[in-house]
Amino acid sequence: MRLLAYVSPLLLTACGIAFQANPIPQQQNIETIQQATPTQDGFKTFVQTQSPQTTWPIQAWDIDSLTLSALYFHPVLKVAKSDYAVALAGITSAGLRPQVGLNGHLSHSNRANGDINPWAYGLQVDIPVITANKRQINIEIAQYQADIAKIQISETAWMLRQQLSMDLIQLAEQQAMQANLARLQKSQEALLAAYQKRLDLGMAGNADVLPIRLQRDQSAWQLQQLTLQIRQTEQKILHDAGLTEQNNLPLTIAPIQLSQLLKSRFAQSQTYADAATIQHYALTNRMDIQRGLAQYAKAESQLKLAMAKRYPDLSLNPGIAYEYGDKIWGLGIGTMLNLLNKSSDLWAQAEQVRQNEATRFYALQHQVIQLSEQSLIKYRGAANLLVTLTREYEQQSNRKAQLEKQWRQGLIDKTEYLQTEIQFYSAQQRLITQQANVMRSLQEIENVMQKPIALSQREMASANQK
Repeated sequence: MRLLAYVSPLLLTACGIAFQANPIPQQQNIETIQQATPTQDGFKTFVQTQSPQTTWPIQAWDIDSLTLSALYFHPVLKVAKSDYAVALAGITSAGLRPQVGLNGHLSHSNRANGDINPWAYGLQVDIPVITANKRQINIEIAQYQADIAKIQISETAWMLRQQLSMDLIQLAEQQAMQANLARLQKSQEALLAAYQKRLDLGMAGNADVLPIRLQRDQSAWQLQQLTLQIRQTEQKILHDAGLTEQNNLPLTIAPIQLSQLLKSRFAQSQTYADAATIQHYALTNRMDIQRGLAQYAKAESQLKLAMAKRYPDLSLNPGIAYEYGDKIWGLGIGTMLNLLNKSSDLWAQAEQVRQNEATRFYALQHQVIQLSEQSLIKYRGAANLLVTLTREYEQQSNRKAQLEKQWRQGLIDKTEYLQTEIQFYSAQQRLITQQANVMRSLQEIENVMQKPIALSQREMASANQK
């Protein structure tokens, strides 16, 4: 019975904290999502910590402040951080030492052989011994997995910023086009009124008036559609910033003048001047490159672990027994022998996994180089077309100014000037569209390099100061 007295405290130590169910608070989650607002004190603290130069409260939201909102509120980033927490817990689990085994037995004899004592009882301890540094290798593998999860947090954050950048470019294009269509519709209304007057006087026919009316109606329809699209884009910006409309008004977006922003970027084009520069940034900055390297390092550690398994672990078994009046102590040793398989078979799969990761990394580098070349070609083509359309726009602007002067001097009819003005607004529409296309191509280069160049006004201000 003394044996049980010794063993009982050891058994009681295994009775730790009991499992407690933790159901998902569905209704609380819904309330948290709906109540998320940039006016929260937690977000204010986050902004002041991460970006002290940001003025609080935020009056006009730019790419930097919207990114801060996404980093704080967006659930996708919360999932990435949770995955990282799981990976960190994996490091602790990998470092746990194997549990010590404890075996006991109790027997009773009928004294048929004249035993001094009818009772026999004993205690044996199983002490596992990990060989070939396997425990440290397991910790190394878990650390690489944590590195991969940490890189994925950065990838997720970059994805959120990239999506917001594309949203802002689309909004800037739509707002510029809306202003253009409003002026175009006004000119078309004036031209239609002039031709309607001619029709009433018998100086024009329905064939002259009908095309103008159709163009006016088409512009009115486009303006209505564009107003709806702007509302949808503003809502998308709100959602991509991690917020909902439940308790939030549409954010006041800082105006983006595409022409001014492009002039600034063209003046600082050394960052993306050639494919070699883009490739250099891409092959060193991109998170998927860093993740690929971490995955390869993890595969190497897995191969190291598989090769270490050719050295079997040991188990030491010291014990003491009291058998029918005799006191006995013993020491055993146990292991597993690999007699049925070749040693190289133990790590054949792990070696192939490492080769597979190397092949994947090669394919990733190949893809990044191709993306660098493609994005630069696309940007150059868009920029060249923008130069052509800018010249066309300037010619139309000069012609409009000349005809307006002649019309006000009474040298030409008003309809001639209005037709030229409509042509000018059409040229302006093409220019706006192409400016947005150039900004998108710049954004693609930024995404390839994963280095902010396109929309960050703070980056632009810093560069201008230098």
